[in-house]
Amino acid sequence: MTAGGGDEESSGDTDVLAGVRVVELSSYAFAPAAGAVLADWGADVVRIVRPGVGDPMLGNPVSGMDDDGVPVAYMWEILNRGKRTIGIDLATPEARPVVADLIGSADVFLTSLLPAARRRLALDVDDVRAINPRIVYARASANGPRGPESGSGGFDATSFWARSGLADAAHAVSGTHTQPAMAMGDLCSGANLAAAVVAALFRRERTGRTAVVDVSLLSSGIWMQSASIVASSLYDVDRLPFGHSGNPLVAIYRCGDGNFVSVAALAGDGAWQDLCTAAGRRDLLSDQRFATLTGRLAHRDECVAVLDELFAGHAQADWVALLDGSRLPAAPVRTAHSVPGDPMVRANGYVREVTAGGRTFVTTATPAQFDEAPLPVRPAPAWGAETEQVLLELGRSWDDIAALKAVGAVL
Repeated sequence: MTAGGGDEESSGDTDVLAGVRVVELSSYAFAPAAGAVLADWGADVVRIVRPGVGDPMLGNPVSGMDDDGVPVAYMWEILNRGKRTIGIDLATPEARPVVADLIGSADVFLTSLLPAARRRLALDVDDVRAINPRIVYARASANGPRGPESGSGGFDATSFWARSGLADAAHAVSGTHTQPAMAMGDLCSGANLAAAVVAALFRRERTGRTAVVDVSLLSSGIWMQSASIVASSLYDVDRLPFGHSGNPLVAIYRCGDGNFVSVAALAGDGAWQDLCTAAGRRDLLSDQRFATLTGRLAHRDECVAVLDELFAGHAQADWVALLDGSRLPAAPVRTAHSVPGDPMVRANGYVREVTAGGRTFVTTATPAQFDEAPLPVRPAPAWGAETEQVLLELGRSWDDIAALKAVGAVL
């Protein structure tokens, strides 16, 4: 396995959550994303999987892309990096003591099971706490733990994207309700849940009090929509007006090579001066229509027309170089395929290379770093690959393991 890919190599596994064990019982993407973040931070994340039943993320069921020529289940790799899996058939009576031993060894129980399923499997809060009173119980839900739909499921498209108002905001701008990137809500919500788990562990360490931790796709979407939700309530409108900001220096412009650059100077006239100087158009500095923010707002259409012509005079990479160090914040508009080549992305280890399934490929890092070092990225496990290893750690003998396999209790 390799974990390079940046200009700096990681110095090794992080020890931030070393010694913390997380037992994960989940499916799809939200809760697994939380487990992936915790694993990157050094936790021993043991995911329970069902023998003979695969997870939807073991395929590539996204954006209509098939698996032909791509022997990597990339969603599984993103969501299960660095974990271990143990195959347990929870419906088998012989599996119950194994589950109890696993829960007893853990600091965190992380699940996306619906309430009815948790009750049926005797894995609700009281059941798990009866085994391990100190455990942090973390629940990933669609719409929250209370209310008329608390027992129902959902996905990021429904709860994070549509119900939070984000889809409506997108439609106001683009005319489509479509989410622009796969699993946005799952990955965002997973990071939120991981952070909440760590907060609960911190309180337990300080006070001895454990916690039930809840994050929902809906709560994450609403947090992302905070400014619009609050402002629309204050102004008593369905949504804020979308489109351009009114400020010509907060916009995206097409460059001479057909690519785009985003600029964002919220205030101040120094940005206009630096832009005109960088473009070799200091003559524009004497145009009183554009010399101040007030003037640029009053003559927005004329200013945008000038800037359209200005940006068309250089390629994207040239503009990035010309504006580097200026008072006009600017960034290239990247495609997903071009992101890994961004020099800042590479320098900070935000994309890495990992080998799995016989292929080395680019993957993304989880956002946080500790001690100024990119975290290692480890491959995701095969389905149930560490069953025997985990059982041995729990004190099971090889004879015990053989007996459990014989009745189908474990993989």
